Amino acid sequence: MDLTGPWLAQPADDALRRTFPDDGLDDSAWPEIPVPGHWRQHPEFADEDGPLLYRTRFEAEAPDEGRRTWLELDGVFTLGDVWLDGSYLGATEGYFFTHALEVTRHLRRRSDHLLAVEVTSPPTLGRTEQRNLTGAAQGAWNPGGIWQPVRLRETGPVPLRYVRVVCTDASPTVATLALRAVVDTDRPREVVFHTTVLGVDHRHQQPLAAGENRVEWTVRVPRPQLWWPHELGDQPLSEVTLTVTTEDSVVSDRATRRIGFRSIRMRDHLWRVNGERLFLRGAIVPPLRRDLADVTPESAAVDVSLARDTGLNLLRIGAHVSHPALYDAADEAGMLIWQDLPMRGEYHRSARSQAMRQAREMVDLLGHHPSVIVWCGHDAPDPADTTRPAPSLLEQQRPNWNRTVLDRSIRRALRRADASRPVIAHTGVLPSPPVVEDAAAHLRFGWYGGRADDLADFLRNSPRAGGFVAAFGAHSVPDIDPELLGLDPQRWPQPDWSRLTGDPDGELEILLGLFPPDEHPDPATWADATRTHQAEVLRLQIEAMRRRKYLPCGGFAIDRLLDGEPCISGSLLDHDRQPKPAHAAVAAACATTIVVADPLPARLRRGATLLTDVAVVHDGRDALGTTRVDARLTLGSDHAAETLTWAWEGEVGVDSSVHVGRIEWPLGNTQGDVELALVLSAGGIRAANRYASTVAGV
Repeated sequence: MDLTGPWLAQPADDALRRTFPDDGLDDSAWPEIPVPGHWRQHPEFADEDGPLLYRTRFEAEAPDEGRRTWLELDGVFTLGDVWLDGSYLGATEGYFFTHALEVTRHLRRRSDHLLAVEVTSPPTLGRTEQRNLTGAAQGAWNPGGIWQPVRLRETGPVPLRYVRVVCTDASPTVATLALRAVVDTDRPREVVFHTTVLGVDHRHQQPLAAGENRVEWTVRVPRPQLWWPHELGDQPLSEVTLTVTTEDSVVSDRATRRIGFRSIRMRDHLWRVNGERLFLRGAIVPPLRRDLADVTPESAAVDVSLARDTGLNLLRIGAHVSHPALYDAADEAGMLIWQDLPMRGEYHRSARSQAMRQAREMVDLLGHHPSVIVWCGHDAPDPADTTRPAPSLLEQQRPNWNRTVLDRSIRRALRRADASRPVIAHTGVLPSPPVVEDAAAHLRFGWYGGRADDLADFLRNSPRAGGFVAAFGAHSVPDIDPELLGLDPQRWPQPDWSRLTGDPDGELEILLGLFPPDEHPDPATWADATRTHQAEVLRLQIEAMRRRKYLPCGGFAIDRLLDGEPCISGSLLDHDRQPKPAHAAVAAACATTIVVADPLPARLRRGATLLTDVAVVHDGRDALGTTRVDARLTLGSDHAAETLTWAWEGEVGVDSSVHVGRIEWPLGNTQGDVELALVLSAGGIRAANRYASTVAGV
């Protein structure tokens, strides 16, 4: 039974908090509020940080003898205290999973009921000493509220309190499912757990003690159809039904999960799905909408399709757990998921036990999704040094509470909950011995410092740092109405920057340093310069990582795919899903087959020697076969231009990065523009690329 309302709400004060669960309270003047929803969607609560007091009335019949009823709240952002008919039921903490509270006795007393919930969502004040695990889901806009459905659910005497279904291994011959159920019973009894999947009816008989019981078992499924990422195959999905029956063979409770059969392996950030090696081309995904409750299966499917059309095979759900519809859409589309726990920045010591608990809840919630291939504990546990494009390895090897103690505890909890997937303790940390895959770096060349092409030199000198690059790129201004960003064009070049929206992590200062407003005549020209820079940074850096694939780079995640609200960010698509120039640049750099060269310096010195290596990167599962690459180097401009050509021919195999040749040419007295154009031809496949520079005087 869904409790859809009407719900009423009122901001809390000390007096009202003591009386709001009471039946006799007059709430006739309280405004209605949508549930599911966020309170700031309501005009009367648009500036509220809470707490907010929610009330709703409903009628429900008492369960039959031997039956039990549970109040289930699928998503309370962030903390809740729950009363029914004036009696306190309990507290909730954690915004992304279901909280179930037993209400059997309450429903036996009467048929009309009053549900009251106090919801607290304290603002995030910086990224230090945090206590609540909200990560990227909470920024300048407070998403407090009951954002997921609320219902009553009836069970027998042995309810399935928690269910976990994980595919631990899969091959064309057999797949293995690991199941875990937490049940409770009022007295000792014997029950049978029935698992049904693809015609297999597995029975697991289990004696239970009075109270809570944890039961684990495995089911082997013969000859399964394997689930694959979209570029490797199809995405068959199967329903797993779990029932628990009591000694009289009556079904007490039932749960279903949709699963795909596949295996995931990772070593030194080299990934294999069902034994097939795969280079991960990904992007960070923030909350899909500022109002997460407004995400629908249709909108989530569109966003996943946009990622796939960009040439990506991975979404990194950055520092939050997203709407359930996103994971369903990823399963159906064959889009892989890198799942972070909702943690970003530094946390108070009191957060440790809650972080470990929510790590287990995350596995229970998402473990059955074949698209989820890795768990990650903590995004950027160290404060970002915006003066360095890469972190200092020496500083990160010094122990601290967050990185050394908290993150290891979370990693241990995730590994115990799910041994089938890789677990990475944190991102924004340089990999280092003894376990190099326990971290993934954020590399901000061309943003925090240096030039875009400096990343290639950094990876050449520190190859392990490029095992998986979990964030990179540059921020840019979307091509939208400046008023939506809080920018007043009439005050250019000195608008009120404090009004600028979407800058919770202080990146605006970096943008203004790279692109001083007083060097641009108007906001449009300034914004266009930021977008051009972002596109070039992403293009060159994706090429640098792809040509080094498996040596040892296993993949990357761009910062980021899209925006959930109007803001200045590293996204490829704005909040309305309109593409920036970086979107086309990334799509070209992520094509299945590309031809690349070492980037030319922005300015070449007259008399120097131009030197660059040319390579072909092919991610396809079929060999290109005989491949020809033509290079044309144009020196100078107009009538004085000189054109030189090179051509190479050879074999390009499956999933390969092949060095084609080297261009080495003395520039002599050349002046003006320099352009290198590359064209690849292999059967019906054609790819092209170009690089430009300028020759300066001595």
